[in-house]
Amino acid sequence: MAINNKTEMLSKLPVRPDEDPFVVAIGGFYRRWFNLVDDLQPMLDTVATLKGTEDEDWVPAWSAVAARYEKDAEAALQRGDKETARNTFIQAKTYYSLARFPAPYHSGSPICPPAMSQIKKAAYDKYLECFRRATELREGSHEVVRVARDGKEAVGFLRVPKGASPANKVPAILVMCGGDMYKEDREKYADGAMKEGMAALVVDAPGTGQTSFAHAPESVVAWQSALDELQRRPEIDGNRLGAFGVSLGGLWVMRLAAVDSRIKGLISCAPGGVGYWGTAEERAEWRTAAEERARTNWFGPRGTKPSTYTISEDEQRREFLRWSLKDNGLLDKLTMPMYLVNGKIDHLTPIGNLYLALESGPPTGRVARVYPDDGHIAAKNEREWGPAAWQWLREQLTK
Repeated sequence: MAINNKTEMLSKLPVRPDEDPFVVAIGGFYRRWFNLVDDLQPMLDTVATLKGTEDEDWVPAWSAVAARYEKDAEAALQRGDKETARNTFIQAKTYYSLARFPAPYHSGSPICPPAMSQIKKAAYDKYLECFRRATELREGSHEVVRVARDGKEAVGFLRVPKGASPANKVPAILVMCGGDMYKEDREKYADGAMKEGMAALVVDAPGTGQTSFAHAPESVVAWQSALDELQRRPEIDGNRLGAFGVSLGGLWVMRLAAVDSRIKGLISCAPGGVGYWGTAEERAEWRTAAEERARTNWFGPRGTKPSTYTISEDEQRREFLRWSLKDNGLLDKLTMPMYLVNGKIDHLTPIGNLYLALESGPPTGRVARVYPDDGHIAAKNEREWGPAAWQWLREQLTK
């Protein structure tokens, strides 16, 4: 499959900050995968023919694209081109990521049933398999790590730079996944850490993927156990640990840093839950948008979508208070250096959260980048902010 000029194609996409899976737009539903694919054309072509989000329509459409990449990867292996095969398996994994979306999700999400259908499970299994095949073809370290506490477990991947040893310890970054993108997708962020000479541990977030930790604020202990794993490694400097997260992962990063002083610096992209409650008009808009997503986007077997539920402001407030760093008394405990980034047009984590983080804490040590032409997670501009953020974090951990 030919690789198009992705930068040029991204620049021509409309800006639509919403979760409409029938439109490819900046700030929209497909932002999750923009920086995982080499070629946007298969995505555009498939979206143009989508009939629905129910499993019987959704999974076969995306699995067909993934299978073509998988076939190309096998052909590359046959001719001995391991690098092309590795990258093509990653492309296949990414389209299987679309096929399995957003499952497996274990916390009662309103957009995902508690159990996967057989066709979605098959897509998830292929997703894991293609990622495994790709990592087997990559040079360098790649170790499966199991993080455990109180009878619960989460699976992660650890990569360590060449030359790291007990005599040459390196800093390490905990890469924290979010609500619907898993370690096989977020593992690409380990590349940023590795290029700066830092180790990286990428772990499925509580409530998602290969974990039994619940999707709940108290599951921050899962991340603390991940820090324990890093500190046990003889080639890692346990006094130079940082964290990176996107979207819900961006909130997890800040929650962890507020309760665990081992985090000496962090990158948080599109953090929600900092404590920005918004105006009455904004809150009503957020509730309406959530109800619309629940009404139109059901990623489950045909005929299983639950009745549309109207969210009250009291319920909205209770969930807000459950996660809010400010209202949990955690915001003032964030005193370490922080790099904050997002698009200004964010429909999921209002930009007021980022500004609230800037208004608190010490007068120095906080860096922020807000892109006015971008939406949630600033995916369009990641090629700019990504390398800059990783360089900044390495500088904080090696002073």
